[in-house]
Amino acid sequence: MCRGEEKRRELRLEDVIHTVGPIAHGEPSASQAAELRSCYLSSLDLLLEHGLRSVAFPCISTGVFGYPNEAAAEVVLTALREWLEQHKDKVDRLIICVFLEKDENIYRQRFPHYFPVA
Repeated sequence: MCRGEEKRRELRLEDVIHTVGPIAHGEPSASQAAELRSCYLSSLDLLLEHGLRSVAFPCISTGVFGYPNEAAAEVVLTALREWLEQHKDKVDRLIICVFLEKDENIYRQRFPHYFPVA
């Protein structure tokens, strides 16, 4: 975790949690899926550990690391849903930042399945 005084590139953030996802060119293995899941869950645990209440995630590993976008979204949404079931009162905002329109479409399509509106 990078504290404010350690931040680089003039980010206008108080804290940065850095994680590196798995390289998965092609169909990801079960261990790669577990590794991707761990990236998100470990980051969320650090969020709590440092008393933070909001976090924004990029689509980890789906760029040059080649993790298939659809498969990544399933791993991510499952992990976030399960984590929030235990910690929903400890977080104010959880954001998934997408770069590609493809990712936006994937998340918009799958999001209601994992987070239905009551």
